[in-house]
Amino acid sequence: MYTLASIRRDVLSKFAGEVISRLVFLLFFFWVGRKLQAADFGSLNLAISATYMLGVLFLDPGLNLSTIQMLVERPQDAKQIAGSVFLAKLLLFFPLLFVLWGMSRGLGSRLPCFFTLFLAALYALFTVVLEYLSSVTNAFHRMDLEAFLKIFNRVLIVIFGVLALRHGHISALLFSMLAATLFACVLAWGVLAGRLIRVIPQWHLDAIRESFRRGLPIAGTSIATTIYLNWDLLVLSYFNINREQIGWYAAGFKIVVAFSAFPTMLGSALFPMMVQLQKRDPEMLDRLLGLSTKAMLLFALPLAAIVSVLSGKIVLLVYGAKYLSGANVLAILIWSIVPIFVYFYLVFVNIAAGHARYNLLAGFVALIAGLGCNAILVPRIGYLGAAWSALAANATFALLATWNVCRLFPNASLPAVLLRLTTAGCTLATVIFFAPASPPVQLLLGLVAYFIVLVALGTLGAGDLSLAIRLIGSRTQPQGQQP
Repeated sequence: MYTLASIRRDVLSKFAGEVISRLVFLLFFFWVGRKLQAADFGSLNLAISATYMLGVLFLDPGLNLSTIQMLVERPQDAKQIAGSVFLAKLLLFFPLLFVLWGMSRGLGSRLPCFFTLFLAALYALFTVVLEYLSSVTNAFHRMDLEAFLKIFNRVLIVIFGVLALRHGHISALLFSMLAATLFACVLAWGVLAGRLIRVIPQWHLDAIRESFRRGLPIAGTSIATTIYLNWDLLVLSYFNINREQIGWYAAGFKIVVAFSAFPTMLGSALFPMMVQLQKRDPEMLDRLLGLSTKAMLLFALPLAAIVSVLSGKIVLLVYGAKYLSGANVLAILIWSIVPIFVYFYLVFVNIAAGHARYNLLAGFVALIAGLGCNAILVPRIGYLGAAWSALAANATFALLATWNVCRLFPNASLPAVLLRLTTAGCTLATVIFFAPASPPVQLLLGLVAYFIVLVALGTLGAGDLSLAIRLIGSRTQPQGQQP
């Protein structure tokens, strides 16, 4: 029962930390959008998106997950491993700044001024450091500490940010965000030192080399997915789409990103356990994989339909009338969460199974698909073209990642699961778009048809319900056992 108890504790801690912290941050950005003009909101999100992509490229080339794997496998070298990777991340900030300066010079007025980009880069650095320190807790099955640190960070950002916007503008807001995150980093270091491990920057070439070797396939996947998930604003800026329209797009994109966090939370929460089950109990891993994949899609399909139909009302409620043109973006882009819910979770399965390189291949194929669609659609239909391109790129990645997991885990019966859920999803979409009724009635009829098809096809079996009850209801065991 320790396995079930560990899964339950880790998943609940991960979800609590991520849901609360992301919700606080999301509501804060909704408020920021209302306070700023659409053009300024577009500039703010453009600066954050550009530096976030560079942060993934330079500061976290797969090192968080590779470090967790190394800490789980070699706890006797924990201080050396954690300290070496920490130092490597700090040193990689300098090439990031150089590339950012080059981008600023090359793109000129298409990007915000370099000072704004520099503040956003510092915010990206401290965010990456906090993510790293928080991820170290995963190797010790102390995701409750990670939850506390992330919630604290986001609450502090809100407090500092509200004060900053009363007395300044975009630059003041970015400075407040990086100051709050720096403070959270100091707290995280102290918490780890007092309870788990003292992370002291130190140079051990072998540990750094191994972390990069393990992280490279993970890094490629992360880089590819981060680029095509976050390059929309840069692509729109490159094609000289005005900042107001970029702000509309960013408004819809923020809502989609909030929903897309769920599969990442589940995958990262279960990742240490997947590594252990892959060797100790493959049958349990098959059952867990089948149940979790069903759960992802059962939630994603009706959610996408509801948000798409009600996109106008949602944007009006969240941002106000000045962002109402972003409702068209949201109505299209929200359907991306269906493939996102699949592959954001399954990439962790591929990594745990030792097939991270396949994620890299799938990510770059999706990157090429997204680039081609953007080049064709954005010049023709403007910012809506970026939304359709994002949907195409995400669908491409999901198809490739799913195929590989189905091949690796034939006993999980994923093809049958996906076929049933796809049938139900197609029924849902067909009723919504073609039923001769008002949009609310179409939505209601579509959801009813969706659940009828799920029941008729027997999507959930007795074994799945039994495992779910055990995961939820099992008593948490003492935490004395460590990996």
